[in-house]
Order: sequence, then C-alpha cells, then structure tokens
Amino acid sequence: MLSRGLRLMTVLADHPSGLGVSAAARTAGLPVSSAHRLLGRLAAERFVAYDEDTRRWALGVRVLEFSRGFQRSPAGYSAAAAPMRRLAARTGLPAIAGILDGSEVLLVLSAQGTQHLQLRSAEGTRNPWHATSMGKALASVLPEERLADLLAAELPAATEHTVTDPEVLRGQLARVRERGWAEVDQENEVGVRSVATVVPDLDGGLRPRLAVSLGATVVLTTRDELLGHVPELLACAEEIGSLMV
Repeated sequence: MLSRGLRLMTVLADHPSGLGVSAAARTAGLPVSSAHRLLGRLAAERFVAYDEDTRRWALGVRVLEFSRGFQRSPAGYSAAAAPMRRLAARTGLPAIAGILDGSEVLLVLSAQGTQHLQLRSAEGTRNPWHATSMGKALASVLPEERLADLLAAELPAATEHTVTDPEVLRGQLARVRERGWAEVDQENEVGVRSVATVVPDLDGGLRPRLAVSLGATVVLTTRDELLGHVPELLACAEEIGSLMV
C-alpha cells in the first residue's frame, strides 16, 4: 500500500495542474478503485488535495513541509544557501544548485541576484543533463559505466544549440574534468548561458553530488563577463563543501 501511495504521489508531482482519478490510476498502473481509495487516504493526511470544481487531484501542503524538512536535515542542502546568496549578491547573477536524478538535473536551491532582469529557476524544476552546465559538471565526475549509460540514452535537443552527439559530449566532459567547471551557451534555453561546478565530495557520498551554477541572459552578460565569475563560483563550491561535511 505504501508503494502504491508513493507511486501516485510521484505521478501527481509530474502533473502540477492535477489529474483526474482515472488518469492518475492509469499513469500509476493501478486499478481506478485502488487509486481512488489511496488518494482519499492521502488527502486525509494532506499529502494530496482534491479540487471539486475540476475533479482533479494534486499534491498537498504536507509535501511542501516534507521538502522543507529535507532541506533542513543533514541529508539536505541547506548549508549551501548562505554561500549561494553571497555569490548571487557579489556577481548580481542568480545562483542555482542541483543534483543529477536519472538523466535530468533536479534544482534543489536557488538565490536571486541583483540584475534587473533575473532568471527564474524554481526548486523542483528538471532539465536534461546534457543541455545544462550543472548536468555536464555532474556527469564529468560519474563512474565510466554510469556515464556510458547517459551517453547511450536519448539526447534530445532543447534548442538548436544543444549538443546531442555522444562523442562530442564525451570530449566536452573531458575538458570539464580538466578545468573543473562547465559552461553552456543557449543549449537549454535560448538567450541564457551559464557556468557550473561540482561541490567537493567531502561527506563520503552520503548524499547525491551537488553542483552550483551561475546563469545569465545573453543580452546583459557577455560570455567573457560570465567566465570572469568562475573563480568566485569555484570558491563558493569549496565553501559549500566544507559546510556539508
């Protein structure tokens, strides 16, 4: 029952606007009667919510409480928040942190900068690893077997600039390992470029590796200006690593 309930919650997490019970059951691979019963129990505990007007189920407020609890826990990433805020204040650019989850980068923390035009990257957002600087930074430190799996999987183009050739990506990742940071220019979103680095693994692998990035719009920040902030980005990652031990 627990497994089925978690499966339903995962399905709802992938559909923020909500789903009807039949669609939720079908997506989760459950009988409609079972899904309806489980959703009712989850709603009683506020893990899901039901909108009577639309007849849709969506995640409830208790999930947000869990998320906040995770961030504050030793397994979370709250230690990165203050260094990221300082980095964003110094550079004027948004600082974003994420982890590799499957073939996607999951954003777990963000800090807004001071430029009048800011990028909005909500925590919980997912992006394809191969189109983001954080994804390339995180992939560069993976064991060869795991990296080979990522490169062998489908690599869709998010924009016309996205690199989708596995061999070209492998060459880029070698360069990332060599210099310690990654960059992308409009590969995930037109008009946006970013740089990223991986936080040092000083806790012995107790949690997924974290990457930190700085994002910028091409109209306000040139590539050279963005690369000029790389030393500050690397220093921020070192500070976060020391705090996460």
